Amino acid sequence: MSFSEQVREEILKFYDKNKDPYLIKAEKFGEYLTQVQYKNDLLYDFSDYFDISKLSEEEIKTVIKGVFLSSGCIVNPNNDYRFEASFKNKSCAEYFLDLLSLLDFTPKLIKRQKYVVYFKESEQISYMLSLLEANKSMLQFEEIRVIKDVNNSKNRMTNCEIANMTKTVNSALVQLDAIKKIKDKGRFSILSDKLKYTASLREKYPTATLEEISSKTDGKNKVSKSGLKHRLDKLIQISKEIE
Repeated sequence: MSFSEQVREEILKFYDKNKDPYLIKAEKFGEYLTQVQYKNDLLYDFSDYFDISKLSEEEIKTVIKGVFLSSGCIVNPNNDYRFEASFKNKSCAEYFLDLLSLLDFTPKLIKRQKYVVYFKESEQISYMLSLLEANKSMLQFEEIRVIKDVNNSKNRMTNCEIANMTKTVNSALVQLDAIKKIKDKGRFSILSDKLKYTASLREKYPTATLEEISSKTDGKNKVSKSGLKHRLDKLIQISKEIE
């Protein structure tokens, strides 16, 4: 089984057949984006989705998931770092490129037999796996990345450093699972703004340390390392209290 097939299997294994019909439609839109010859073929049934500025974060993630399930590929990280999705229509490919750019990806577009949107940054691939809610595959990806980084580094990491990185990834996986459970159970909207902001940071930087995440906050949104830990622990506690 290829790495992409593994990711698809994980996504489908936890597929929620009872989720919001509008999100089901968003996923279909993502699938059809890769399949139609002309962008206008989608305007009648999916006109609401073409104004990216009006899409919620959850809708954007669901469209991306639909694209991946239809034509996405993540190369085995043992061999290379690369995500790509292919499209029959250039306008549809450009729409997907804009969608990814909105989430701070740095995608590129090339023409082969089809139009291909791709990026090669390992951190962005890890973030993509988080968006796809393929958390076990993301953990495997990160373990492989750590080993490769160790092998390729001139200054070899110590066993202690490797253990710390593995601990960070494992902790992040628990936190991401808690956030997913809260969202799946419809409890995310009632969280405080601080907890919502913290959850969005963890999802955006799925394998970063708390210190690294803290460094990306500033101004009125500045959060210390200890503050992040307290909030993430609170999210885990909330997820455990959900039936």
